[in-house]
Amino acid sequence: MGKDIAGKKFSILKGQHELTVRRCTVSVESIEVAYRVTPPLPERWRDEPDGSLAEAGPPIFLSVEAVDDLGGEYLDGGGAFGTDAEGRFTEGTLTVQPAPPPTAKSLTLTLMLRCGDQQSTLHLEMPL
Repeated sequence: MGKDIAGKKFSILKGQHELTVRRCTVSVESIEVAYRVTPPLPERWRDEPDGSLAEAGPPIFLSVEAVDDLGGEYLDGGGAFGTDAEGRFTEGTLTVQPAPPPTAKSLTLTLMLRCGDQQSTLHLEMPL
């Protein structure tokens, strides 16, 4: 499921980054979308020598919602993201809940990404 959008690439944030859908997984509880952004999104915080955190970059907000072909709605179930150890890309996952019913044949995912004052919205059509 979701194989038709895995590997798709999208230009985001005014063409400064590219988002690649790595995989979509449908479980009995949710749908998870794994993605990669290159170049990496800016780091929000940096470690200070005294152990505290200092603001380093703009706020980053990611959210997702979905609707299926039967009109069922799915809400953002959370996720996580971070920059790889070598600083080459940002990887993460987003989840929508609940899982679609077996009678649903497709899902439209709306992914919203905001980084500082830039925003991108993607609409991904996913066969189930």
